[in-house]
Amino acid sequence: MTIETIFYVAHVVFRPLRRVRLTAWSGVYAGRTVYESLNRAGIVLDKGGLFRVSPIYPQGSTAPVGGYLAPGEPYWFRAVFWGSPGIATAQQLATGFMAGLGLWTQELQVEELRIEEKRLKLPHPDTQGEGEPIAALIEVRHGPTFYRFHGAVVAYPSPWRLVASIARRLSTATGIDYRPLARRLQPCLELAVDRTRRIRIRISHGAEPPVFHGQAAYHAACPRALAEALHQLLEAGLYTGAGASPGLGLGEIHQVKIEKPRHRIPPPLEPWIEEKESN
Repeated sequence: MTIETIFYVAHVVFRPLRRVRLTAWSGVYAGRTVYESLNRAGIVLDKGGLFRVSPIYPQGSTAPVGGYLAPGEPYWFRAVFWGSPGIATAQQLATGFMAGLGLWTQELQVEELRIEEKRLKLPHPDTQGEGEPIAALIEVRHGPTFYRFHGAVVAYPSPWRLVASIARRLSTATGIDYRPLARRLQPCLELAVDRTRRIRIRISHGAEPPVFHGQAAYHAACPRALAEALHQLLEAGLYTGAGASPGLGLGEIHQVKIEKPRHRIPPPLEPWIEEKESN
């Protein structure tokens, strides 16, 4: 059994009307653009965690921009809205962003604004450990990410923090508590191969946290029902992102790929036969 929810994905192409010096990670500028657009549309958010942004990219480039935005040059970023019951729906946020962005006539020229509705199938929060035990290798490509753990910064691909952070955003988006499911899923996952790199990213004048980015492989072993729930949760992570500061362009998940285990697995485990890739 699954639950369906709707996210809205905005793709923005713009040209600055003046030179903009970036004193921090470009995702900070993208996040400020979204927050101020919502404010200009009359939507004031008293809490974060209702949307995320990508960093800003020069048109045609796969590397985020750094240093400054050149006047007249095209750049793009994405924003994903999920909202929260009782605060603002995903549709209200997307509509407000679209209206507010059109009021930036002194700072930037919007070349393209495309908003897509994405219907996501989420795992049922009461999913239990049913079915035969199966094993897989899950490859995840992370954008710059860090997690928080009781005030500490975790700058490596922690499988427990990965599951917990996505579950927390799904709880916000749906009003359904996904934390019990996260606790059942966390023991199913272990870090297998860490190919990520460590860098520091400035997100404000006083904060330059360490982050990791790149490819990480995770071992997965659990009953089939939980494995399917884990896959749905990670696919949702392609939209929610993971880790801290989603509104500042951090925590993107670019790819989730399920493969057969590369090691001998003991019985009664069986390999997860169906290989899947999501981008």
